[in-house]
Amino acid sequence: MIPRVVLVGLLGLSLCSPLPAQISRDSKFGILRTIIAEQASARIALPFGADGVELSEAGEINKEKLEKDLKKNGQSIETGKVVTVTDIGFADNKIEIELHGGGKNKKSFLDKTQVGVGVGNRTTPVGRDDKTQKAKGSKIVLRFEKKVPPDLTPELLKELLSPVLDFNKHNFLKTGIDALPPEFQEAVKAKEARIGMDRSTVIMALGRPDKKVREKVDGVETEDWIYFERGLRVQFVTFESNVVVRIRQY
Repeated sequence: MIPRVVLVGLLGLSLCSPLPAQISRDSKFGILRTIIAEQASARIALPFGADGVELSEAGEINKEKLEKDLKKNGQSIETGKVVTVTDIGFADNKIEIELHGGGKNKKSFLDKTQVGVGVGNRTTPVGRDDKTQKAKGSKIVLRFEKKVPPDLTPELLKELLSPVLDFNKHNFLKTGIDALPPEFQEAVKAKEARIGMDRSTVIMALGRPDKKVREKVDGVETEDWIYFERGLRVQFVTFESNVVVRIRQY
């Protein structure tokens, strides 16, 4: 593990000169592919709620706010629990890491859908309140004094999150990769997709896609997962019935 002093020093070097408003495209995609679906052990208790835990780039947790949120909203993740990173959001001076789907209840797609019935412009909601997805997780808001470094790496991000998450703890009771066939285990470790994988295994290997495209040709439905790679390279992973049938790179 990189010492905290050295870590802050490295970030300081990257912040000495004027920075662009956003993290670079390559760095963002690298972080998304590496850390989405990654598992870690929680070092502290995490609360329900939309705000999550506030953490500075220097490793300081906003303990006063954390205690207040735990008391108000309750604990969603206890210390030592294995959590999964389900989403990452990037802003000018912060990164938001969602764990187990986040700490706020979410409406399903149908809850916001309305269809026309009868005459005129009358519409009737087709969703119901019981479609709301109950929150099971939490969130970490990593704040930077100035801007998110444009060349931030997945490894450095993990170090910055280390006061809250332990990515180096390997004594998890069970991880998804353990149940995979040997050839898929090697592919996941190498961050590669293989013919025959299902969607969940591809997410373990490559992370969530940057774009999805569905089409139906000669009665066969396919779904392409598109990954924008470093430079101008693009990878297409094609599914039929939840199984990878084709992989193309350009």
